[in-house]
Amino acid sequence: MNFHIPTAMLLTAITTLIMGLSLAFTVTDYPRALQVPIRQWVRSLLVSPFAFLLFALRERIPDWASIVLANVLLIVSTTLLVQALRSYNRLGSLRAWSVANIAITLAAVSVMTYVWPSIAGRTLLVAGQLAVLFVFGIAAIYRPADQVTNPERMVASFLVVGVLVMILRMTYASDPLMTTLLDSTPMQSIVFTYGALMPVIATSGFLLMCGQRLNKDLARLATLDPLTEVFNRRTMTDLANKAVAASKRHGRPLSLLILDIDHFKRINDEFGHEAGDLALCRFVELVREMLRSSDVVARIGGEEFVVLLPDTDQASAAVLAERIRQHLHATEFTVSGWPVPLRVSIGVGSIGPEVSNLESLLREADHAMYEAKRTGRDRVVLAADLRAASKSES
Repeated sequence: MNFHIPTAMLLTAITTLIMGLSLAFTVTDYPRALQVPIRQWVRSLLVSPFAFLLFALRERIPDWASIVLANVLLIVSTTLLVQALRSYNRLGSLRAWSVANIAITLAAVSVMTYVWPSIAGRTLLVAGQLAVLFVFGIAAIYRPADQVTNPERMVASFLVVGVLVMILRMTYASDPLMTTLLDSTPMQSIVFTYGALMPVIATSGFLLMCGQRLNKDLARLATLDPLTEVFNRRTMTDLANKAVAASKRHGRPLSLLILDIDHFKRINDEFGHEAGDLALCRFVELVREMLRSSDVVARIGGEEFVVLLPDTDQASAAVLAERIRQHLHATEFTVSGWPVPLRVSIGVGSIGPEVSNLESLLREADHAMYEAKRTGRDRVVLAADLRAASKSES
């Protein structure tokens, strides 16, 4: 039974168009970070049906449409697909290269259609360009390889098959059995079977990629404060409980800072809540600049933060707290050109004989922080000093 090329092309065009339109209606249901690559993928799905339709109408419509325009649209569609993969993995745009490649396709296919007509030449050109684009798509997925997910491997594997098919097509570019594009030959059957399956399999894989990214982002957001992107209170509690247990088990020091931005309400009242949000984000940036990678930052209230310091004794924690306070002093923060001072009151607590669990550690550090507020703000107070003062008074 012969493989009827025009029918296969029409079916591929209809299937791809339906998938593209269906996906277009769901784009806004995805987070903004995924909408860009999905829109690029949708554009690819909406362009390729016209390429296949023009190929199917070969010998019924002019050559400029069925050959030149069809091949250009095929390259445009594949380019959009590759750009969607690059956008998904936050890689740069290939806009300049893509425009040049499309222009070369237009010029070269026109020449080999009207000046020096050559089916073999057009086949070599277009198959070679598709192979290169598929390689770009594979490279966009494997960026480093240890982060590649199974859905990405699925899409990459199908692109690898596409590279092999295009190389095979180039090898048999001068197929003696093919006099026109619509001739049914074994080589044509392989190429158009792949062309018919690609939109379905690749789109399925891409949607699985987006679903997995969405689930990962949701899990990440469940652990983070959405504004400052540091850990939230619940996650901090879990991590701190584990740190306390490890400290007691191995006899290692553990300290904790509670930081509260001074006069934060004044920033909101004078400059607006947007300025307050900027101040919170800038505050987190400055604090993080002073910390190690093993230290944990969490937002536990409006302008209140916790810094968990593994393997840090009270003296070292006090030194760090003072460095943070001075760093905030030395750094300018402005809103609409107006200087806004970022000052902080810090309470320091450490695990020890009188502080053996997270609840008491938080309570003592919080007490020290409020003492810093009470005695003038913009200072560091140690919980141990408060305990010592209390004992001497009694």
